[in-house]
Amino acid sequence: MTAPGPAALGRGVVITAGGAIPAPWMAAPILTIDTDALTDPGPLVDRLHRAWAQRQPVVVELAVDPIEFRRPEVIEQPVWSLSAGTEVPSDRLHFLVWNNCYDARSGELIWWWARKAARLGAQVADSAVGDIVLADGTVAWVDGGPRSPIPADALGGARLIHHETVELGDLTLAPADPVLPTGSGLAPDQEAAVTHLSGPARVIAPAGSGKTRVLTERLRHLLGDRRWERDTVLAVAYNKEAQLELERRTSRFAPRARTLNSLGLWVLSEYHGRQPALFDERECRRLVDSLLPGRRRPRANTDPIGPYLEALSTVRLSLSSPAEVEASRDDVDGLSDIFDRYRDHLAQRGAVDFDDQIYGAVEALLVDGDLRRRLQQRCRHLLVDEFQDLTPAHVLLIRLLAMPGLDVFGVGDDDQVIYGHVAADPAFLIDYDALFPGAGHHPLTVNYRCPVEVVGAARHLLSYNHRRVPKEISSGPKADPATGALRVVEHGSDEAARSVVGVVDDWLEPGSVEPHQVAVLARVNSLLLAPPVALVEAGVPLRSVLSPDV
Repeated sequence: MTAPGPAALGRGVVITAGGAIPAPWMAAPILTIDTDALTDPGPLVDRLHRAWAQRQPVVVELAVDPIEFRRPEVIEQPVWSLSAGTEVPSDRLHFLVWNNCYDARSGELIWWWARKAARLGAQVADSAVGDIVLADGTVAWVDGGPRSPIPADALGGARLIHHETVELGDLTLAPADPVLPTGSGLAPDQEAAVTHLSGPARVIAPAGSGKTRVLTERLRHLLGDRRWERDTVLAVAYNKEAQLELERRTSRFAPRARTLNSLGLWVLSEYHGRQPALFDERECRRLVDSLLPGRRRPRANTDPIGPYLEALSTVRLSLSSPAEVEASRDDVDGLSDIFDRYRDHLAQRGAVDFDDQIYGAVEALLVDGDLRRRLQQRCRHLLVDEFQDLTPAHVLLIRLLAMPGLDVFGVGDDDQVIYGHVAADPAFLIDYDALFPGAGHHPLTVNYRCPVEVVGAARHLLSYNHRRVPKEISSGPKADPATGALRVVEHGSDEAARSVVGVVDDWLEPGSVEPHQVAVLARVNSLLLAPPVALVEAGVPLRSVLSPDV
């Protein structure tokens, strides 16, 4: 038998149980797939994934008919009973067995990617020099490993086509030397993240460290320098404002970008063959009211429906049992009885609410394996912003779409988790490798936004967080070193608004700052009710973001 391609490609081989091991793989580890392995495939999948990601040749011994793990798995249990790390082993096992391995079961050494490329017009080549010959005479290898730059001298003079390109029905060659300087003046820590070579990555990005720039430059690098197909790369923003900012910064090359909820709606549209209608809060309130047991008369100044809306959100985003959520509160009696009926009514009307865009999308991907595999081809490489704000349902949606390669470039800061009430958890960043095996770590360490004094105070306060990724945060080279940039004002519980007026009056002294340069921030909207009243009474001009519904 001929040699198994360049060592840099790290190809393995599949044999039948007890079959002869081809000579090039005599020293490679043997991984056997039998009925016991299929009963508990987790350890085997982990070993295969590690070998594939690190391009370590293996011998896969098949003691079962491969059709047993070729069919997409169907999971019909309630989504709320799952976790962010829920696996679909068959998706990964089928991919990892065949994607970068020769098939030697018949005694002939077959590279299936070469056969697939031949259907697109290439010719199968002498395997000693390459996999295929293109119409112009170029000899190329079709890479079945993780997408990464491979030096030209490691390919024996042939060129490279990645299997994702063939999968899309194309035979475009990868750049001969794709890892180019970004030419955009990035700092060393930013450039290391942008030019990450292969596989998943975690970018810890403290405030002011340039995370949006890293995201946009990563997109430009993948689509421009490396010329990855636009249909395989998707940026996921947390909300519409972030998506629009991302699109504004990347308008020159227009990558695919969606919000989390838009991503869920896309999945549901593909599942149903049409886009579901979206219920607003008023319609959701009417639906909950129609399902509530007893029709209790509400007490004055209370909102009897609001707690149910919150609890429905908690069940779906935190992946918690309706019964557990009901038991944890004293204002949602009957929640476990109405949960399924609420979603059934949405389905009957061909609609979803805001949270069901995520929950329903996860459900659709789990029950329709063919849909899952088809959409995974459009999500081979995901770039996800604000990873710290993802709930378990968000993370599960991302992982289901990112399988089998789990190539997710996650950007976030575990010190900024603000959605803990629906189970957003710093652990998703702290234990990122458990969700996305073999991830590279790229910390951003410089705050370019704030004065030295502010950066120092923030660093001190954040050091008290017990669950966090250890990190360094320093001031940028142009940061203002002057003292007085940070002032802490203590006040009594009823004096907040008057204290705000005092601080603002000091800033607005003639010759200091203009009113439009001052912002009053609060943790939640309800805390912004008193300061505008106090500022207006003090004659301070303002523009409030509060709407009448607050």
